[in-house]
Amino acid sequence: MGLFDKKNCDICGEKIGLLGNRKLDDGNLCKNCASKLSPWFEERRHSTVEDIKRQLEYREKNKNAVRSFSITREFSADRYHVFIDDNKGLFAVAFNMSEQDNPDIVPLSAITSCRLDIDEQRVEEEYKDQDGESRSYVPPRYNYSYDYKIKLGVNTPWFDDMDFKLNTFSVKDHERAKMMNYEQLANQIITALTGAPAPAPVYSNGMMNQCYPQQGNMMNQGYPQQGNMMNQGYPQQGNMMNQGYPQQGGMMNQGYHQQGGMMNQGYPQQGGMMNQGYPQQGGMINQGYPQQGNMMNQGYQQQGGMMNQNTPQQASGDTWVCACGATNTGAFCEYCGSPKP
Repeated sequence: MGLFDKKNCDICGEKIGLLGNRKLDDGNLCKNCASKLSPWFEERRHSTVEDIKRQLEYREKNKNAVRSFSITREFSADRYHVFIDDNKGLFAVAFNMSEQDNPDIVPLSAITSCRLDIDEQRVEEEYKDQDGESRSYVPPRYNYSYDYKIKLGVNTPWFDDMDFKLNTFSVKDHERAKMMNYEQLANQIITALTGAPAPAPVYSNGMMNQCYPQQGNMMNQGYPQQGNMMNQGYPQQGNMMNQGYPQQGGMMNQGYHQQGGMMNQGYPQQGGMMNQGYPQQGGMINQGYPQQGNMMNQGYQQQGGMMNQNTPQQASGDTWVCACGATNTGAFCEYCGSPKP
């Protein structure tokens, strides 16, 4: 037989078009029959003709389960929906709950694992110098984006995972509301499917105890920041220390949107600063917002017994603006090292 000779489908017997063949371990499958398989099925090339016939029988029976499925809870991501039938202890992950789509109906008891994976991508930000050449900032600056995926393990005869993304387009680091919405949705889905509180998300780039982008190695500042950090969280109320959102890297004592007796919180700040915070209420000392330069004991918009506060300040002295956009007071740019013009 020639290389381009048409083959017959070993399931339905129909002729297979030039680009319509789906190879099996011991035969051929047409595009039409392949479209009837489960969308979560990934072992087609290693399956035999008999394996495919058994799965197609299961898929026909699954239509009856779809017809009798009663949606008691539904969670909607950008494209995927999680449907739950609490009366029968069943669920499905699909675009639509219809016999035409025929989503796989799976027992909740078949779930073996469920977690949120956050995939972070970063792109370095550059600027043009006086000669039009691209230059890196010193220290480097990055633009971050995130994707949110539910990693769902199941124990079924035909597939063992049902992983799906919550977002269609990557979320930029400044889209804080979207970040919170996707994480909240993920927690709701995980709790609904497993009946247990959602575990901490897994970061695909190996991050721990971070939220979202920040720059610099900093202490006692708020948001946004980048660098090495520890002990951050969002949002919090009451007597708190060492909170912040979002942060990455080695940082301590950050905070954002807190109330009650608090120490060392701030938002946002620049330069070497200690003990600033915004907004806060109650008996507080050493808070401020916003500030620039080396500053201590400033404050803005605070209530209660307070000491050593005043409105925003800027570093005094003769300032100049570098080609990289940074404002400086010394003979050289603090960010790119260029001399003062």
